[in-house]
Amino acid sequence: MSWTVKTELLDNSKGVMPPVIQIVMLVFALSLPVAIQAQSVGVLEGQVVDSTNNEAILGANIYIAEISRGAATDSDGNYRIESIPEGEYDVRFSYLGYKTQVFSIVISGGGTTILNISLLPDFITGEEVQVLAQAAGQAAAIKDQIQSNTIVNVVSAERINELPDQNAAESVGRLPGVSVQRNAGEAQKVVVRGLSPKFNSITVNGVRIPGTDENNRSVDLSLIPPDVLGGIEVFKALTPDKDGDAIGGTVNLLVREAQSDFSGSARVQTGYNDLENEFGQYKASINLSDRFFDDKLGLLVTGSIQKVNRSSDLLEADYVYRQESGSVEIENLNLADTYETRERYGASVSLDYDLSEDSQFFFSSFWGRTDRDELRRRKRYRVGNGRVEYDLRDRQINEQVFSNSLRGEHELGWAKLDWQAAHSYTLTERPYSVYSRFQELTAYENGLVDNQGPEPIPQFARNELSETYFLYSTFDPKEGSDRDVTGELNMEIPYELFGNTSGYLKFGAKYRDKKRIQDIDSYQTDFGVISDIGQANSDQYELYNDEHILISNFLDPDFKANGFLDGEYDFGPGLDDNLLNQFYRNYKDQYDPNRYVELSDYTAGENISAAYIMTEINLGSKLMFLPGVRYEYTENYYEGYYGNLFNNLGRSGTLRDTTGGQNYGELLPMAHLKLNIIEGIDLRLAVTRTLSRPDYYNLIPSEFINEAEFTISRGNPNIKHTKAINYDVFLSFYKSSLGYFSVGAFYKELDDIDYIAETRVREGEFAGFSLTEPINGSESTVRGVELDLQTDFRFLPKPLDGLILNANVSFIESETFFPLLVVAGNNPEPPFNPIYKDSSRAGKLPGQPDFVSSLTIGYEKGGFSGRVSYSYQREILERVGRLPESDIVADAYGYWDLVINQQFKSLDSFVFFLNVNNFTRESESSFTGARQFTGENEVFGLTADVGVRYRF
Repeated sequence: MSWTVKTELLDNSKGVMPPVIQIVMLVFALSLPVAIQAQSVGVLEGQVVDSTNNEAILGANIYIAEISRGAATDSDGNYRIESIPEGEYDVRFSYLGYKTQVFSIVISGGGTTILNISLLPDFITGEEVQVLAQAAGQAAAIKDQIQSNTIVNVVSAERINELPDQNAAESVGRLPGVSVQRNAGEAQKVVVRGLSPKFNSITVNGVRIPGTDENNRSVDLSLIPPDVLGGIEVFKALTPDKDGDAIGGTVNLLVREAQSDFSGSARVQTGYNDLENEFGQYKASINLSDRFFDDKLGLLVTGSIQKVNRSSDLLEADYVYRQESGSVEIENLNLADTYETRERYGASVSLDYDLSEDSQFFFSSFWGRTDRDELRRRKRYRVGNGRVEYDLRDRQINEQVFSNSLRGEHELGWAKLDWQAAHSYTLTERPYSVYSRFQELTAYENGLVDNQGPEPIPQFARNELSETYFLYSTFDPKEGSDRDVTGELNMEIPYELFGNTSGYLKFGAKYRDKKRIQDIDSYQTDFGVISDIGQANSDQYELYNDEHILISNFLDPDFKANGFLDGEYDFGPGLDDNLLNQFYRNYKDQYDPNRYVELSDYTAGENISAAYIMTEINLGSKLMFLPGVRYEYTENYYEGYYGNLFNNLGRSGTLRDTTGGQNYGELLPMAHLKLNIIEGIDLRLAVTRTLSRPDYYNLIPSEFINEAEFTISRGNPNIKHTKAINYDVFLSFYKSSLGYFSVGAFYKELDDIDYIAETRVREGEFAGFSLTEPINGSESTVRGVELDLQTDFRFLPKPLDGLILNANVSFIESETFFPLLVVAGNNPEPPFNPIYKDSSRAGKLPGQPDFVSSLTIGYEKGGFSGRVSYSYQREILERVGRLPESDIVADAYGYWDLVINQQFKSLDSFVFFLNVNNFTRESESSFTGARQFTGENEVFGLTADVGVRYRF
């Protein structure tokens, strides 16, 4: 079986690229005479440093108002402005937190003018100089945001250093309009402006990180330690020189770069988990930076290692809505005790080399890894079929990300040329996973109440361990990888048109080759194998009815789930992982392959070719206009499996390869406008078109027919990609003595979002079968408002001048339509089967909270720095049910953390700290759509760390 799909979004895909290239070359030809001006021009360059310690200032702004030209300093504090007509000018130097200074210079034609300056911090009082961590981090983030020509939020390197975050996802989650999805109480993936993680792109220094999820394109940021990062940027309105497949936004992780002199820092800490009452968590990191060969070569090396306990208590319930009675009944109730440790590693190497004044090369290599060791004991009340089950899962999961890039920047006099070659790779492995299940039949007393939520269920369970026996066991290894190879080339040509109008023309091309592989295996004891083993070893195992192995052979007498779910439920006995792992090792030759899981294997390839052209036009110092267009052409192919399998483990039936693919192009126009209304007040407008490619697994041309259960599930290689048009309005206010405030509004229209729909086969051999497959939905909309306030209170009298405040709130609304299969009656003729019809219902997008906020109140004075933070997100739609009453909605969640730092004059290179995460012991929970019953409740407890940082 083979599918091939070609989607032409324009009249002729073969005719799209030439016009784009023709436009690039035409504008290039028109701009070249302007760029190479006849008049005599000169160059201004120099270095900007801090007057108090002579350290280089990164990102200081240099601006010549007469010609509306400027630059920003690099990591060494150096700057360079070219093609300045000869004459006399006033040059303004400014940087957030420093006093603005203006210098008069004379530019000579054909020459280079050197101007080195020292900026004075504007918070110096008398002879006292204090540069504190929170204030510095806040100032650096504000600087990046107000200087950007697009809409971006920033977590600065200074702020990352003083946050107690376990991983990069938690740091991103503190920004306006950003919420997080959690796993084991730890932030894992980011939701930008209410759009699920698959609608966002994650990059390292601009290099795309391939997806880590086996089914979609989302990236697990929990495997990246924040210690190796030099900052985080979240771009919410794209420009044409960035990848167009980021409807929510692009999260760019910045790897640290070498400083001008030898420097470094180290950090060590140990911690405590109160849920398990366990000490022994630890974290250590180091970074070293230096320059060699007369400062031509810069080298920075970072490393990080961490071990944390992410154990939890969990209640999880599944419900079914009975339309005839109008009641919600519980089908399954699961209680799970999970002991999990995570070991996280990270390292990066950054090299930069100045070949000449006009050519620089940069090499960056980043590696992150998380190893998860999980032991889960679970008791399952299978109400729908009258059973109680006990199971144990012992598994290891290893996730890795690699990102390597080589980049060059070249000054050509009349233009700037930059290029980049990159290789990124993610690998997810499950090398070991043993699962064992035991069951008790006829497990409930008469009078079971199943429509009052989970609380009554355990009261009706018989809990007869003498009738609970070993049902089956599995071994489930898995491996998935995703690889990107990328090459890009960009050209930027500065120009001056007339008067004080200047800007640049930028164009370029990019190619990305992707390959993703998923390989899942499963080996399982077939029906009756466990019983055969027991009967053959009756002297070793106690049996039930002389046939089944009793659960008593595998109970752990030392296991106690004390205070399970804060004492609300009695977990009962637990299984012994050592005994069950030994059982697998002894009898693994009797575990047969499960052919059903092979239907989940796939190979996917994707080639993306892109070209863009854009220009930035500065009309004086007040108005910037940035129009442009990007074109992306996608070619992909997929290999999956078709299966019509029968019998246990799918031994009988057909399993064969299938292939499919799509080709399509998309033109993405974009425009940005930035207006400096008055000094310190900026208005930004943006209209952009973006896209999101479908989830991998939805596109796989696989199909599984289960004739015993009258079901068919399959992929859909015909599914379309999602298109979006985005509107942004952003107003920001800044005054050095007061701080920063912004308010932004956005509106997004999305077409062809893909959903998983359940329908019925209408005709043919499988008429009447339940069909589950991905389809495209109708138009969806997302709108919202974001407010952000960052300030300190140094204008207040002592001691209140040490207060620092960061606060943001976001209000988000969305509407989409979910496909729905409803019963329209019964067939009047035998066998009187129900008649189904396709319908839909409105709702908000899954994963979208209506309200997100973050608050940080800090205080810094002398050597003391402390802050308390609160992050909150309102409930989200987690799982879509057949009707709203059976939806599962994640409850609102609020998270508190505390940081205390202390520095002593006699040990001014050391900072001692205390971090406390989730000190209110907040749990995560969900409920049914009508907020009637609990869907899930997971308890993690608090964690605390103490440690020391050393800077040299």
